[in-house]
Amino acid sequence: MRNADTMIMKLSKNILSVFICCICLISLSSCRKKQSNPANIEENLIKTKHTWYYFSEGNYIKTDKIHNVPNAVQKPWTEAVRISSAVIESEQNNGIPKGFATINHLGILVFQGESIHLYTDKEIFNGRTAGNLVFANNTPFFSVYKSTFFNETKSALQLKHPFLVQFNPEQNILYPVIEVENLGLESSAEINDFIFDGQYWTCSIKNSTDEKIDFSYITFQTKEDINLITPYDAEKMIHISSSDTDSFRNAKKPKDFSNAPERLKNLLATIPASIDFSVTVANASGHTPRTFIRIGKNNADSNVLTAKAIISDTWAACLFNDGTLYLQGALYNKNILNGGKTLGIRLPKLPQNFTYGDFVISGTMLYSSWEETSFYKTQRSGFLSVDLNRTLYKR
Repeated sequence: MRNADTMIMKLSKNILSVFICCICLISLSSCRKKQSNPANIEENLIKTKHTWYYFSEGNYIKTDKIHNVPNAVQKPWTEAVRISSAVIESEQNNGIPKGFATINHLGILVFQGESIHLYTDKEIFNGRTAGNLVFANNTPFFSVYKSTFFNETKSALQLKHPFLVQFNPEQNILYPVIEVENLGLESSAEINDFIFDGQYWTCSIKNSTDEKIDFSYITFQTKEDINLITPYDAEKMIHISSSDTDSFRNAKKPKDFSNAPERLKNLLATIPASIDFSVTVANASGHTPRTFIRIGKNNADSNVLTAKAIISDTWAACLFNDGTLYLQGALYNKNILNGGKTLGIRLPKLPQNFTYGDFVISGTMLYSSWEETSFYKTQRSGFLSVDLNRTLYKR
């Protein structure tokens, strides 16, 4: 639903209307998904100690109930202030592992236990869609771009045209590492997606004119530690080669759930075989998340549930967009939960047209994004914090 660019390739005169129609069909399918439940978890099986936050006026604001979040103007998902991706670092680092979340047009959230900090940079985030959080050499990196469909500042003079941005967790600063021009691209090009496998960065490039939209693909590899690269010397420190549509699509294509990591399969083993789902899983301090899908022989893929999952050093978790959370293992500095068996939790029920999305767990605190959607647009958005220590260990 979120990757609209792949649906509009090579369309010209009627591109916007076709785009919206495609999005509508996907959104209607998504609405049907929300009616299903991956497991029969009682609503009050585990009562959560939680707090709501929403985005407004360039910050996040605490509220007692999600129903009290003020109305917001609907915007295309690329232009809305919303959490667009989230990752966690490995427990091998010192202290409570941090969680990170990019926020469109705003900045990056850093979670560490009960601590929440927002770091902004107007020059980097102004008018830009942010996402694709990954780790390289134990450091968070993410991409930014301007939507050629909805961004009104696209034609404005750009002194800088960043693509890949690094967040330094020790100094809490953001700075561009590679700009679009460093990759030999025109200033009008936008890298709207990429895949990082730990060695190679494969990029989808969107070239827009008044007459048409074209896509091209490249792969690059850094010759030196990427943490040392800057836009001033990036061209000398990266090796670029061409790629193609099939290579990129095959890398992004969901794999059958039988090929999923064993820890993920064990985590979701209790879900009845009659329920189909698609889960995007990331590893702590890992690279681009992978998507796996489970479709039964007699079921239609229109009712596939969607979820996000994280495999950490000592625990694994999966959150479906209706708030059903599966958790297995031991949280940071805590005992193993439920004898090592999967534990099911129901997060607070959301109003109609609201869904949960990306999440992180830092220490014993869970932070999950939520947003109100209507087709390809987002209205209200924010995140929920859940105290898993009080919820699971002090019942």
